[in-house]
Amino acid sequence: MAIQLDTTSSEVCRLLSLGRLSGTKQKDPRRAGKSLWLVDPESVIKEEKHRKTKLVRRARRLKRISAQT
Repeated sequence: MAIQLDTTSSEVCRLLSLGRLSGTKQKDPRRAGKSLWLVDPESVIKEEKHRKTKLVRRARRLKRISAQT
């Protein structure tokens, strides 16, 4: 099963190092000297939920601040 994460390769590496995504790195036989990240789809779903929650919180906070002024 594959899930697309709308982000850059460097962002995937950063999220993997932070422990927000889980996966393994394998050598890509089609490209010499290159590797392929196999990311656990469940961790991608959790990360997407985290991002959506963060966006909603930020939008609510901005709305609350703008209502006060």
